[in-house]
Amino acid sequence: FMYTHLLNHTTACGQVVAGVVGTKRFLFDMWGDAVNVAARMEQHGLPGKIQVTKEVVDNVDNSFSFELRGTLNIKGKGMLDCYFLKSGGKLKGPANRRSVYNSGNPHKPLPARSNSTLM
Repeated sequence: FMYTHLLNHTTACGQVVAGVVGTKRFLFDMWGDAVNVAARMEQHGLPGKIQVTKEVVDNVDNSFSFELRGTLNIKGKGMLDCYFLKSGGKLKGPANRRSVYNSGNPHKPLPARSNSTLM
């Protein structure tokens, strides 16, 4: 028995609010217009394709290539131009910056908190 599942992925960019919810079981969640747009665009996604908004196309450098998918009617937003990612490149802007926690070294552990109540 072989099970194959092709995923579709949708990306939007914009401001979000993120936080940890819960007191016994911690869950990370994000809220905002970009999250809602991505979730609603995903309903129109195609298997094996990465679909992005015009804002994403405008916020990456020219080493990425996109194909215009067309205009989709997105609930709560109206008609939006959507694109498929054809090939990748490198990000520009804030996403390219190094974290203050790891100074560019992904293997360096986060600093310990002396007043931590989590065990």
